[in-house]
Amino acid sequence: MPEFLLIALIGGLITPLMTAPIGAFMLWRRMAYVGDALAHTTLLGLAIGLWLQLPLTLSMMMIALIVAISISLLNQRPHTSSDTLLAIAAHSSLGLGMLAIALLPEARVDLMGYLFGDLLNLTYTDLGILAAVAVTILASIRYFWRPLLLNTLNAELASLAGVNNQRIALLLAVLVAVVVAVSTKLVGALLMTALLITPAATARIFSRSPRSMIMTAMLISQVGIMGGLALSWFFDLPVAPSIVSLLFVGFLLSRITSFK
Repeated sequence: MPEFLLIALIGGLITPLMTAPIGAFMLWRRMAYVGDALAHTTLLGLAIGLWLQLPLTLSMMMIALIVAISISLLNQRPHTSSDTLLAIAAHSSLGLGMLAIALLPEARVDLMGYLFGDLLNLTYTDLGILAAVAVTILASIRYFWRPLLLNTLNAELASLAGVNNQRIALLLAVLVAVVVAVSTKLVGALLMTALLITPAATARIFSRSPRSMIMTAMLISQVGIMGGLALSWFFDLPVAPSIVSLLFVGFLLSRITSFK
């Protein structure tokens, strides 16, 4: 097996360890558009990283974190619509990012790689970042599992149980931002939400508990990523669309079998 394909496979197996649990919480809380909005904001982070000559993953993560925290704080104010904030953040960041990239002096940017992912060009450094973030996400969810779940199921009940709902909402926003920024390199900004939501939606049909749903979503994601890599290798197809398409087919099949 070529080295670049092995690195891509390892990265593809690591990524669901963080996208599956975050995707499950996003699905439970009906936050699908949050992931999409944050994925768009990473273009501004990409532009800032290029302008300031910073590590691109770091700059994208910082912008996603700033936007996620800002939206979480503003959303707690009265007369503020979360849908409006997300739409403004997503499209404003996308426009500003594209403008900043267009003004870059003598810089060539692979926007197609950013928009649709670049899984086959992962490096050992990328693997290290993915592994570190995955461990951090899993450790955070395990430590805050009870308050996260209570806040997701019933915010009032969580408050009565002593959960600080504002802090938990802020924590989840931060975790989503980190996962989106780091995973964008794999499937791109346009398909990021599909990697988060589709496996979780498929897993929910077969799961009887939150924990089993997360584990099933991890497995579905890993199978989809390995299948997408196989399609790309044997049929010369783009990786990210192949992954997302397989995940979508899996979702359709799960819905069909659930009607029986």
